[in-house]
Amino acid sequence: MKKLSKLACSLGLTAVVLAGTILAGCAETTNYTEEIKQYQAKLEELEAENAELRAQLGIVETETPEETEQETGAQETETQGQVSENDQTQNSGEEAAAEDTEEDLVRILVLGDSIWGNYRDDTGVAARVEHYMEQLGRPAKVYNAAIGGTRATIDPQDNEWEYGPASESSLGKMTSILSGNTDVELLQGKAAYDEMKAALQVKDQIDYVIIAYGMNDFLSQVPINDSDRPWTGYGTALVKGVGEVERECPNAQIMIVTPTYASYFSIPVQNMGEKALYNYASVACDVAKGKNTLCVDAYNNMGIDAYNADEYLEDGVHLNEKGRDLYARNVVSCLVGGVKGVVSGNNILDFD
Repeated sequence: MKKLSKLACSLGLTAVVLAGTILAGCAETTNYTEEIKQYQAKLEELEAENAELRAQLGIVETETPEETEQETGAQETETQGQVSENDQTQNSGEEAAAEDTEEDLVRILVLGDSIWGNYRDDTGVAARVEHYMEQLGRPAKVYNAAIGGTRATIDPQDNEWEYGPASESSLGKMTSILSGNTDVELLQGKAAYDEMKAALQVKDQIDYVIIAYGMNDFLSQVPINDSDRPWTGYGTALVKGVGEVERECPNAQIMIVTPTYASYFSIPVQNMGEKALYNYASVACDVAKGKNTLCVDAYNNMGIDAYNADEYLEDGVHLNEKGRDLYARNVVSCLVGGVKGVVSGNNILDFD
């Protein structure tokens, strides 16, 4: 208590000295220089004594508001830096995971007709292929550039440099877009436009290109082959198409899918003779073997025939939902287990 009293007394004396100093500064004529020096000396002595008393009593001086604010600001800056660093680490991890996912993604480009092109919902062939690839632990992205009503061949009235309306979505025209000789904007208004445009951005990363034509070539009764004008014959057009794809997508495996079994035709063409549908399917298989590509014989080996056609076909030609699912399972089975140059059988993999 005595020390506290002494401290209080000292502080009081300090206040008196300061007051005297201020009053001295207000005098008009008297010279208080010597007295001020004495007061200052006394003040310093009292401050030293006060500091000693604080130390003995364990009194800690409180920081000024300015010092407290500066320290708080420094702590906040450090915390923000740590949060920012944590965010950067998290973002880097997410980006790395996304890159890993992108690297593992199986990219599949489809050039074909209405079997792929007509249905683009969850029941469509492309969506079912992605589904079954996912089941096998191989996530896939299908770029569905198929267009209904199209052929592998070009119209006989057209040529290889200027495609007319009947040939603007043919295999020849699609490979021309793939090579950059034809602007992809030609496909504007078609469902395949966005898919083909996206595929062009990752052309070197495409793992598989599926070529699936034949039904419309058959319905148009185009020549089976044409050595003089390869793009006008079905088999020779497939050969040309495979060659173009091999050049433009050097890292991709190619799969040829034959036309599917059909039981009704809207034109008076019987399923017999040289230009029978099964002959187009046979030629497609021959091209696959000759060009050493994967192959699905959707006509003979998919399991659809005259006895069960109504179960899988919606109009005698196009696949219904069950047929599309069967088609997709055959395609995926060949993608993951097929052998190049060998026509796939009906050994469909087991899927849940």
